[in-house]
Amino acid sequence: MVQDVSTIKARAGVIAELAAGFLDDHMQFVKTIDKADKSDFGGMNGFMAGDTVNINVPAQFTLGTGADITSTIQDVVETKVPLTVNNQYNVPIAFTSAEIATDFGLKSWAKRVLEPQMITLANNVEAACLAQAVNATYNSVGTAGSTVFDTDTILAAGQKLDQSGCADYDNRYVLLNPAANRSAVNARKGLFQQSTAISEQYKNGAMGMADGFTFLRNNLLPSVTNGNDVVFEVRTTVNTQGQSTLVVEALTANTGTVKKGEVFTIAGVYAVHPVTKAVLPDLQQFVATADKTADSNGYATLDISPAMYTTGGQQNISAFPQDGAAITPVGAASTAYTQNLAYHKSAFRFVSLPLVLPEGVDMAAQKTRNGITVRIVRDFDVLKDRMIMRADILWGMANVRPQFASRITA
Repeated sequence: MVQDVSTIKARAGVIAELAAGFLDDHMQFVKTIDKADKSDFGGMNGFMAGDTVNINVPAQFTLGTGADITSTIQDVVETKVPLTVNNQYNVPIAFTSAEIATDFGLKSWAKRVLEPQMITLANNVEAACLAQAVNATYNSVGTAGSTVFDTDTILAAGQKLDQSGCADYDNRYVLLNPAANRSAVNARKGLFQQSTAISEQYKNGAMGMADGFTFLRNNLLPSVTNGNDVVFEVRTTVNTQGQSTLVVEALTANTGTVKKGEVFTIAGVYAVHPVTKAVLPDLQQFVATADKTADSNGYATLDISPAMYTTGGQQNISAFPQDGAAITPVGAASTAYTQNLAYHKSAFRFVSLPLVLPEGVDMAAQKTRNGITVRIVRDFDVLKDRMIMRADILWGMANVRPQFASRITA
C-alpha cells in the first residue's frame, strides 16, 4: 500500500535530506578534502552570502637546544585565514505538490528531477573549487605540454609534498583529466602489480592506488594560460618578511602580461625544509594570484604566493629576490596548459554554511551530510501561477596549506 508523506514540513525535510545525499554522492574533489566544523564558524546558524568566517591554520615553530631556553621561547602564532563565503549556488525549478504527494511519487521525482538538479550543483561547485585550488597551488612538476604521466612524474609530485612538510603519507590523492588518466594507466600496464589491481585497471580504465596516491579521474580540471611575456626580471629587491608582492621589469611596455595562476621561479631564491630550514636544491616556486599588465616602462607589481620569509618558523626561502634576478615561468608565452592536481586532504578546507531559513513559505528545510549543507525552499509564484522550488548551497574554500599540493602540468 502506498504511504502518504504526511505533511508539507515532512516533505521538505525528506527532500532536503535527499538533496544533501545526492550532492555529497556526486562530489569528488570536495569529498577528499577537509571540511570546516562548527568551531570554524562559531556554530552560528543562518549565514548569508558575503559573511566571513575564520579558518584556523596550525602554528609553525623552530627547534631550541640545550638547558637554557631563554632565547628560544616563541610566541604561538596560530594563523587564521579569513574566508568570505560569497558563493551561493542554486538551481531553481518549478513543480507541483502532486508530484511528491506520496512516498512512491517522491522517490520517482527525486530520481528523475532532484538528482539531476544536484548533479548540476555538484559539478559547478567542483569546477569552481578546482579552479581555486589550482590557482593557489605553486608547487608544479611535469613538463609543460607533455602527455607523460609515468611513475617518475607522480613520484615527483609526492616529493614536492614531502619536502613541503606533509608527513602524512595517507590521504593523498591525484586528480587526472581523462587524457592524463589514459596515459597513467598505459604507462603502468607492464609494471608489477597485485593481480586484483591489474584486474581493476583492465576493467575500469582507472589506476586505483599507486605511487603513494589514490588516483581519481576528473573531467572538471582547469587549464591555466600564461601571460604573453615569459622573459622578465626582478626590479626591486625584497627586504620585508611576509611580503607577497614582487616588482618586476622587462615586460613589454603597456601590453606585457602575467596571468593569474602562472607559476615561476626566481634566480637565487631556493626552497628550504619547513622544519630544519636547510636549503633545498630546488628553486622555490611561486604563483601569480592576480592578472597584471605592464605599465609604459614595462614594470608591474605582481601579487604572489607564498608570502616570503627568510627567518623564523615561517621561513620558506633561502634569500629574498634581488634586483635583476631572472624570473622563469613554467611553459611558453600565451599558452594554455591543463593542470592535473596532486594533494593531501588538508591542503584545502571546504566550508558549507547553513543559510537563513525563511518562515511563512510553503516549504523550507535544510540538511547537512558530510559537511555539505543544502537548503530547500518552495513557495508560490503569483506572477506565473506556479510553485517554485530552489535548492541552495552557500559555500567557500580556504587554501589552508597549499604547499601540501602540487600541479602536474600537461
